[in-house]
Amino acid sequence: MRNEFDTEVEINPLWQQKELKVFCKAKGIHLSAYSPLGAANTFWGDNRIVKCNVLVDIAKAKGKTTAQVSLRWLYEQGVSIIAKSFNKDRMKENLQIFGWSLTEEDTKRISELPQCKGVLITQIAESNDLVQEINSEVW
Repeated sequence: MRNEFDTEVEINPLWQQKELKVFCKAKGIHLSAYSPLGAANTFWGDNRIVKCNVLVDIAKAKGKTTAQVSLRWLYEQGVSIIAKSFNKDRMKENLQIFGWSLTEEDTKRISELPQCKGVLITQIAESNDLVQEINSEVW
């Protein structure tokens, strides 16, 4: 019998879910990250991850893309990654997160990024008092 569970949640450098990661680890729940790059060009997502100055700086110093830095950070956090792409070159690029690592300083800089949920209920549901209340309690 398997004693570990898996759950999919939004996790990325700008929405790190630190408390959730601690809770899940203590309960034997493995996390999988959906929207690890922010879901740019969708009605629910944005490009704030690939445009993040800290991630851009780290990527330039390593000769990588911001997407690779974000995915590598998730990998080093022990989180499974669910990166959706239909672009063959981007798929190959997303797999090039091995054979290098982030430094302690890189990880520290990422851990200090301001946190903001990427998808809010108000983006996908009509805004009213109940939706606002749920949005503030859940996210």
